Amino acid sequence: MPLYSRSVAILALVLALISSVSAQAQRQRRNGGTGETGKAPSQKPESDASGTPAVTLATPPEAAFLSGEASVAVTGNQNPLVRLGLSSSGVMMIEFPATDRFFALHPGNSDLVTIDESPTKGTDHFLVVRAGSGFASPATMAKARREPVTSIMAQMQSGLVITFLFYPVRELQEQAHRVVITYDREEVVAARKAAGLAVNLDSTAETATPRTTSMRIITPSDVIRTAAATADEPPPRKTTNAVADTAEIDTSQPPEKSIAKNTGTARAASLALTEATKSPKSFRKWSDPTHGLSLSIRPVQEVSKHSRVVVVAVRNTKSEDVRIMPGQPEIYLETMDGKKRPLQLEAVRKLAVETTAVDELIPSGEIRYYAVVFEPPVMGARQRLQIAVGQIAAADEPATVDLTSSNR
Repeated sequence: MPLYSRSVAILALVLALISSVSAQAQRQRRNGGTGETGKAPSQKPESDASGTPAVTLATPPEAAFLSGEASVAVTGNQNPLVRLGLSSSGVMMIEFPATDRFFALHPGNSDLVTIDESPTKGTDHFLVVRAGSGFASPATMAKARREPVTSIMAQMQSGLVITFLFYPVRELQEQAHRVVITYDREEVVAARKAAGLAVNLDSTAETATPRTTSMRIITPSDVIRTAAATADEPPPRKTTNAVADTAEIDTSQPPEKSIAKNTGTARAASLALTEATKSPKSFRKWSDPTHGLSLSIRPVQEVSKHSRVVVVAVRNTKSEDVRIMPGQPEIYLETMDGKKRPLQLEAVRKLAVETTAVDELIPSGEIRYYAVVFEPPVMGARQRLQIAVGQIAAADEPATVDLTSSNR
């Protein structure tokens, strides 16, 4: 064969091979790279210890919270995290099984999310939750739909612990309005016993007869107050005050008495605070600064035969933020001798406190207001009332102002 003809034949053979390889590669790409027509790659889903296939959530993080009406089923020894959307103008009800009761509630930050006070909370099977005074702050709303701002932990008498995480949402329809928690109490108790955990935290078995137990609301300030207490101080009083940090609710008392006792003082404090904040210029006379705090008060007003309310404005005169001592302001009855030297200080009982301060913080150069409802004591000629506000960096030297002139 001539050389030219052989060259043409070799070239044609090379082109045919290239075309065949290219067609085969295209078929492999169309079939998912398996090299076999119409067959998908074989994959085995990962499984956890219980044999349940592992699942990757397709829901984006910003939509991971519950909204509308939702139900959460708890089994065995689970202690779930329940993510809930909450609007600054909304209200939420969380229902629990009738076979279990609350042992304690642990709020994360009551200025952000609050639990409605109920005189029968020791036997209730629900919580009503609202946004607090600091919930709609720019810092909080900047976190909207992205991350929770605070939590509430519900500890049940069976031993079950449920943590609720609250996500701020801008629209009311995005929040969870009603959430139903369901579980079998006997199953929870059995699972916790098997795990060596405590059960029946009230030390009694559930019966159909209502018990006269109490339920506590515990906040971080309780820990601070306990650490600061001394052996000489009297034990704290039990109170059902709506603004108390630790609420002991005696369910043996008729609910009507508790409602009558709580509603008047709390509302009086709230109304006095609202009125004062609308008239900031009414605070004219200020005390000399003590460790950066200067005080001014409005005249004491009568709430009832056995209660008075006073509003105190606290100004931070320092160039840095200050944090007020938990439980402040305090009202004292001071007894003096003939030369007006102090002989004795006695704390006056407070019935309710409302404030514009968030987390006891007063920013530099700003003013925060406190409305205090208190029981007026019987006073002698050589006694006077003083209101004191101290900060954590100088707790032993609080700022004070005299209430006697406005009280008499």
